[in-house]
Amino acid sequence: MSDNKHRIYYGWYIAGIAFTSYFLSTGTGFYAFNAILEPLCRLRGWSRTDINFALVIGTIFSFICQYIYGTLLNKTGGRILMCIGSMVAGLAFICIPRALHLWQFYLFYTILFIGNGAYGGIVASTIVNNWFLQKRGKALGLATAGMSLSGAILPIVVLMLIHFTGLSNAALIIGLVIISFGPIAWHVVRDWPEEIGLGPDGVILESMAAKQPVRLGKTTEADISRSSELSLAGLLQNSIFWKIGVSFALLMIGTVGVMSQLKPRFADIGYSHMTAMAMMGLTALTGAVGKYVWGSLCDRFQARHVASIMALSNVVGLGLALFENSKIALSGFIILYGFSMGGTMSVYPVMVASVFGRKNFTYVLRFVSIFLSFQLIGYLVAGMSFDFTGSYDAAYLIYIILDIFAALLLFSIKSSR
Repeated sequence: MSDNKHRIYYGWYIAGIAFTSYFLSTGTGFYAFNAILEPLCRLRGWSRTDINFALVIGTIFSFICQYIYGTLLNKTGGRILMCIGSMVAGLAFICIPRALHLWQFYLFYTILFIGNGAYGGIVASTIVNNWFLQKRGKALGLATAGMSLSGAILPIVVLMLIHFTGLSNAALIIGLVIISFGPIAWHVVRDWPEEIGLGPDGVILESMAAKQPVRLGKTTEADISRSSELSLAGLLQNSIFWKIGVSFALLMIGTVGVMSQLKPRFADIGYSHMTAMAMMGLTALTGAVGKYVWGSLCDRFQARHVASIMALSNVVGLGLALFENSKIALSGFIILYGFSMGGTMSVYPVMVASVFGRKNFTYVLRFVSIFLSFQLIGYLVAGMSFDFTGSYDAAYLIYIILDIFAALLLFSIKSSR
């Protein structure tokens, strides 16, 4: 096979758009929570559990919509969804601090999650998956790194905007940035490399037709495509489908529970607000590195082995967080847990794609993503742990147990190919 080496493969521009979509969608719906949680509590007199419930409701609707978006992708493609989603999400983010009652806050946050899901989530993962085979792990790792990098940058930006302009104006500025992403995505996104005469990874289509199919480990893409058509009944009888869904749901319960309120935790144990935010940002930054590294490792080793080691690293990292009076332990937590939890959402789509194939990716992901809706438990566990005990330690112990179960499930998968 001959490669087109005359210019940068267009798939990397697609990965760049997905990186930006993950940065904005995860950053505004999740990490920015660290900056607005305490100001909203003071402004409206709401408790942390009250505010956390918005994440629960939003997450439920978000994952319902992931199934819908997965269906629409085959009909409309990703461009129009990204355009509409960014507009809806931007307007919702502008309205959030203007909510005077909890029900209004819940409504705007839910709309934010629905909009974010239309230009992030399954949509962003699908457009990247469509363009890559042999470099799928690296490409998805790069794209999903936007999730964690948003945690290193956006909360600090939002906090500074709140400090200098106020909560409402800060939301207005960020909301307009989200809206502006839509036209950019419309201009850049193409759903399949075949639309411009290329195959996955930039292989010339004529070369693909003339020679052997692209290989992915011991399984070729052609082999996967010739397999029996997938159905929901078939997926429900597939043990790997269940193990992937349950294990990553368990991992995400801890990830969202920790990272959505990591800045408040650092502040609660004695650090200043800016120091606490910087520590949270550093954790997210190591997560961005982790997403790329763990994803790239899946191109070289079986994804189930990579995922198992990643889950066990989560356990060790969370254990270090319990030694809150030790700066060495907290430093270890920031580096190790940040690096390991960062890989969760880059390894997850790689496992789905490597098992079920490039063409079946969207069909399967919209079902297996339903499992991830259980991550909403993480928000409730975190909020209730603080409200009842004045600390997040009880929540962290629960997350450790869940991560151990996840590691065992992933290790029990016979083959990820």
